[in-house]
Amino acid sequence: MNGRDKRRAPRNSHNSVIEIFDIEGNLAVTGRLIDFSEVGASFSVGDPVVMPERFRARLRFLDRGILDARARVVWIRRDKNITRYGIAFDSLKRVHPTGEFKGLRD
Repeated sequence: MNGRDKRRAPRNSHNSVIEIFDIEGNLAVTGRLIDFSEVGASFSVGDPVVMPERFRARLRFLDRGILDARARVVWIRRDKNITRYGIAFDSLKRVHPTGEFKGLRD
């Protein structure tokens, strides 16, 4: 990491899906995951959304399965056609492992 990067963990670029759920557990918005680490992530949406102080997010990865997170927004950046959000995880757990091909069944 360079001298300006203050992240606590290295991030990996991803082009996956992130789902944000409201307090009642309903899907509030779906975004494109930009990057991810064990302590946080960033994602983008087309139209800006009002994010609650704390929320539940579900991240879908082909190589890691589905992760469920409790998170909070730490920054927002508006560009021409998208809004990007940086989130910090309060908790992160795997809810569905990756699918593995176990061979043809008889």
